[in-house]
Amino acid sequence: DIVEQLQGAPIPASLLESEILPARLDDYDPGDLDAVMAAGEVVWIGIEPLGDRDGRLALFLADHQPHLLPPRPHRASDLPAREQAILAHLQGHGASFFAPLHEAAGAGYPGETVDALWNLAWRGLVTNDTLHALRAFTRSRATARRRSRPAAPSAFRSRRLVPAAAEGRWSKIADPGRGRDATRWAAAATAQLLSRQGVVTREGVGAESIPGGFALVYPVLKAMEEAGRVRRGYFVAGL
Repeated sequence: DIVEQLQGAPIPASLLESEILPARLDDYDPGDLDAVMAAGEVVWIGIEPLGDRDGRLALFLADHQPHLLPPRPHRASDLPAREQAILAHLQGHGASFFAPLHEAAGAGYPGETVDALWNLAWRGLVTNDTLHALRAFTRSRATARRRSRPAAPSAFRSRRLVPAAAEGRWSKIADPGRGRDATRWAAAATAQLLSRQGVVTREGVGAESIPGGFALVYPVLKAMEEAGRVRRGYFVAGL
């Protein structure tokens, strides 16, 4: 239910499990989110990078994602060769682990393939079927060095030579722009804003980085008002 309410909202990855979800769910357990992602119920999609070790992402229910995902401004032909090779492999072979992706990208230094994967992730072109890689990516190396006591031993330690920030299966995100009506997407995005915010304001829309901003949402709200589904008014002091 919480993911359904948060769908499409740009969330800093480093705050997702430390502040955002625990504030909305009593006794939040990361394993629960891993379980629904592994079951294919929930997906995460990157929006933009924030510095070197963080970025904004959005959560979606898998069935809702094709309708709510905004159009992408990026074209595969504009990407570096290594990133294009990764996309081509995912297009032809489906979801893949790091090793075949690294080979398809030309092998070499693994860190270059990890960087290419995360560049694609923050462009909203690929995703991972768990949050393990995301947690490793956003975990500060400096913080790990400053720990005052050793971490508890893990129940599982991978024997594969895969960088932690590239664990799990990566998959290509289908382009929602093909065959999708822009008006339908605007209507779905506006309905999601109403569900999440209750009172939708120009400032509230601007905070969510929706392509087209309030100019996109306003005609939909106006049509809904004329149909008697929403009410316009001065509800918030100062706005």
